Amino acid sequence: MTDRVWPGKLAFDLDKAPKVVFEDEDLLILVKPQGVLVEGFNSGEGTLTDWVKDYAGNHSRPLHRLDRDTSGLVLFAKNQKWNRELSELFEKKKIRKEYWTIVVGSWDKRTNKVETKIRPLSEGRWENSVDIGKPSKTTFRVLGSDREYSWIQALPKTGRTHQIRLHCLEAGHPIVGDRFYSSDRANAFMLHAYSLGFRHPNGSGDVRVSVDPPEFWHHWLNRLSFRS
Repeated sequence: MTDRVWPGKLAFDLDKAPKVVFEDEDLLILVKPQGVLVEGFNSGEGTLTDWVKDYAGNHSRPLHRLDRDTSGLVLFAKNQKWNRELSELFEKKKIRKEYWTIVVGSWDKRTNKVETKIRPLSEGRWENSVDIGKPSKTTFRVLGSDREYSWIQALPKTGRTHQIRLHCLEAGHPIVGDRFYSSDRANAFMLHAYSLGFRHPNGSGDVRVSVDPPEFWHHWLNRLSFRS
């Protein structure tokens, strides 16, 4: 696959090029491809933040993050204008983030909420805990399933590292392809940030954006649709 040069001199593989799905003078929402870091650590690897700074200016910054292996929507501020208001949106949990995931096993519809404490386990890994760590909560809904796999909607109510991955594990249904927490060895990690919703800090109204998962999901969704 040849590289395509996007704004400026930052190059991305065509399959890993971000897509802008919402933009105004203050905010930017992009689709992060699977395999791309939101931010880097001077490794020389191109990141989503590098791309956005090249596209919208050096004051741009991500307002939340996705794991490298997760695809989907990321919200950026293009300037410092609404710092306090944007911080309050996250602190008061007024940003609705919806994720889709494919998990191993047939998810019990009665399991619609998981609450644990999450603490670091080792470098890059975290674990659920009963008494030590930061409180975390996710609600779940079954969108489709068969005997082997389930398509799940996950709504995180807190923003802990690896939260959805760990809460699926806690429910007994690790995410397909999760190299940290699952023995399933699918070629792709099946977690996608499907939608974002919030009231714009400038008072102009609600912002609601959703984006379909990558093409390789189609096989899974066709298999699991209407079988819940």
